[in-house]
Amino acid sequence: MTGPRQRIAYIDHAQELGGAEHSLLDLLARLDRDRFEPLLVHCADAAWVEKARELGVQCEALLGMSEIYRLRRDEIQRGLWRNFQHAALTYQEARRLTSELRKLELDLVHTNTLKAHVVGGLAAHWIGRPLVWHLRDILGPEPAREVLRVAGRRVRPHVICISRAVAETLPADEPRRTIIYNGTSLERFCPRQPSAALREELGLPTGGRVLTIVSRLTPWKGHVVLLRAMRQVLARHSDTTLLIVGEAAFWNADYVGELEDLAGELGVREATRFTGYRQDIPDLLALTDVFVLPSTDEPFGRVIVEAMAMELPVVATATGGVPEIVKQGETGLLVPPEEPTVLAEAIIRLLEDGELRREMGTRGRERVLAHFDARRTVRQVQELYERLLVPA
Repeated sequence: MTGPRQRIAYIDHAQELGGAEHSLLDLLARLDRDRFEPLLVHCADAAWVEKARELGVQCEALLGMSEIYRLRRDEIQRGLWRNFQHAALTYQEARRLTSELRKLELDLVHTNTLKAHVVGGLAAHWIGRPLVWHLRDILGPEPAREVLRVAGRRVRPHVICISRAVAETLPADEPRRTIIYNGTSLERFCPRQPSAALREELGLPTGGRVLTIVSRLTPWKGHVVLLRAMRQVLARHSDTTLLIVGEAAFWNADYVGELEDLAGELGVREATRFTGYRQDIPDLLALTDVFVLPSTDEPFGRVIVEAMAMELPVVATATGGVPEIVKQGETGLLVPPEEPTVLAEAIIRLLEDGELRREMGTRGRERVLAHFDARRTVRQVQELYERLLVPA
């Protein structure tokens, strides 16, 4: 592609840094600036966008204070009349955003979150620019899914799906979709010697085994199942410690206390470390023997890729996009969701077989190198941009 750089607006409504935002930052960090000029459109109170500014990305707080951005998916009801107020607010916010986007001389709009798909999608449609939805969620048979489908028929986006599992939530006859897996930074997530200082900071027993889960603290990630499995693991390996890394979303702040209380009731509290949000994830993974993610209908599993890049074996649930990452018996063990006993058995198997852990870890990093390198992800996204920006 020759000529001036193509100007792309990335729209993300999130206030907090989550997996979608991490993946967007990876994209922005590697985008070819000779061909594309990124601009991040966000809410005024989104502190995470400072990381985009550090990458030299222009950031504009053009998303308003509409309550539509604070609306949870489970608050959307079935039926037009029940959602009339939400629809009116969405239309009003999209019209306001349209006015702002007209001033930016954009070539393409790329939305990164569900609410941005609707609001930003309408705005892109009204200014007549190509639209990309980066779909990162598995939507069940819920009203939010129908809202997204109705909006999609109106604004006609090209949809990037982060897994086949996500793609299957789209209508079967929808041709405008491309599966592009999330990638990870192989420079940041690479095997290294564990830090003795960090081990001491976390109070990990000398010579003890470490299990780690990294995720937002929310029920569908399976922390409750893991804590129940931990009781069985400790019965066989009493020197095992579980690291629960992550924080709860602001609307679910009480969940951390609930998990801590459950750990106490199960008798595993002393063997569990709730670390909160951490930026030193690679160093934590370097201390880890087995990475665990017992979530239900995980759209992809970015943290699984990061763990595999660190040469860790994985125990995860065989739902959502996870089986597209983890090869059963080769790079990890897949178990049914909501079954703590089966989860515990898989963890114990790996704890007791060091050679299997090493083999799975080696194969896991090889798989990440071949399929989940962030540079490959960005290259595929840029190729899609080029196809969409070719004049009709």
